[in-house]
Amino acid sequence: MNDRYSRQIILPEIGQFGQQKLSRSHIAIVGCGGLGAIAAAYLAGVGIGKLTLIDGDVPDVSNLHRQVFFTSEDKQPKVEHLKNRLNALNPEIKIEGFPVKLTKANIDHHLTGVDLVLECTDDQMCKYLVNDFCALENIPLVYGAIHKYEGYVSLFQNKDDNDIHLRDIFPVPDPNIPVCSEVGVLNTIAGLIGLLQANEAIKFILGVGTSLYGKLLTYDILSLRQFILTLQKTWEADLEDLYESNDYLTPACDHVLEIEVGELMKMRERVQLISVMPSEEHKSIDEQCLHVADTNLGVNMLDRKKEKVVVYCRSGRISKIVVSRLLKEDPSLEILSLKDGYRAFQKFQNALR
Repeated sequence: MNDRYSRQIILPEIGQFGQQKLSRSHIAIVGCGGLGAIAAAYLAGVGIGKLTLIDGDVPDVSNLHRQVFFTSEDKQPKVEHLKNRLNALNPEIKIEGFPVKLTKANIDHHLTGVDLVLECTDDQMCKYLVNDFCALENIPLVYGAIHKYEGYVSLFQNKDDNDIHLRDIFPVPDPNIPVCSEVGVLNTIAGLIGLLQANEAIKFILGVGTSLYGKLLTYDILSLRQFILTLQKTWEADLEDLYESNDYLTPACDHVLEIEVGELMKMRERVQLISVMPSEEHKSIDEQCLHVADTNLGVNMLDRKKEKVVVYCRSGRISKIVVSRLLKEDPSLEILSLKDGYRAFQKFQNALR
């Protein structure tokens, strides 16, 4: 071993043998944003032998406050930029990047054979896909999530069917849980949770310290309150049957039609426009816009005299869920979701200046 790792090799819990363990390990990181990029940097620094980076997105300026490895000029996929940064940080390890969204069709190809997975996305369905696959394939998983000022971390060992995993905490996905683009997030909580995920991974590989197996760590960055909850095994359904029958796509939204912001503005007078953004986040597109909480919007509130109804939220995700719900109540509705939500309107306005 060279001088690169000398400061950690002198630690009695690591030593030469521990460093060899790290250098022989293969870790996959799903999601290379606020959590994943930070975790990847420290795993590369510690000398993990091989890192697999998986993320289908490109950097967005609204995310750069917490995704500090990217710049506003970066237009290529996140994994390409991050791979280059990590190669510069530690050219002695192997890094592979896949600029794809992880799906049920490709998860076997990307995760089979790895020693450990870090789930670092803000995509609920991806979290359940990774959780279920890793539980079935006995792949250890470090779970991480953030919400506004709070973060959550756990380790799922996945040695056998009796091990605790995500569905023991949250049995099914809740499509109404907002993502960072809709409710906001303080950048430092992303960095902190990414570090804690990397820390759990390093401890697991080395077999040192006290892990978060069977526990859920929650951290509030405003109050500095930290709790470690002891988890219990509650999931009793057949996970293999569930995995085989599930497509892990956002439910009930495939049939929802979307409208581009430019098209909306052309026919604005003929459209009833409704915002379902949270009250503290609400932004009106114009004075005629109606604001209703997503759970309160009902068919009886729609203006049938208008040619169409358009619903929008911050990013276009919640509005699709709302439109889907309303269409179930009345399939004859002429109702659409604004594609990419209020963010699209902001870009439209900026382009006109």
